[in-house]
Amino acid sequence: MLLIVAVLSAVAVARMSGGFATTRGVYDQLLSQVQYARKAAIAQRRPVFVRISATQSRLCYSVAGACTGGDGVPSPAGEVPFKVEIPAGVSVSTAAFQFDALGRTRDAAGAATAAPLVVTVTGDGNLQFTIEHDTGYVRS
Repeated sequence: MLLIVAVLSAVAVARMSGGFATTRGVYDQLLSQVQYARKAAIAQRRPVFVRISATQSRLCYSVAGACTGGDGVPSPAGEVPFKVEIPAGVSVSTAAFQFDALGRTRDAAGAATAAPLVVTVTGDGNLQFTIEHDTGYVRS
């Protein structure tokens, strides 16, 4: 019995390491940011662009904008633009897309997407969330 507890404790401590916590934290932040982008597009009745790169994810009002000043979508806390930094040791599938005023997913040029978009966060683990192409619904 003591051996089983020791093995389970070792596995639990390994999963609570900084690497897994960092990966999960980035995943949760990106998921929340993308869900917020969809809600902002619907509430403001205008497109919101999501740009996910290797180092950060940002929300903008225009496809070619710099995401600063009036072009950046403010975060719930007021930071402009709403961005999520991607730390070293975590990689994210890059993407550029938008939510239209009805909350539907579109590519960066505004064309309807043919398939769901999957965003993958990889670090100490592999986590994914999906953005449905017809409705823009974001699910994990």
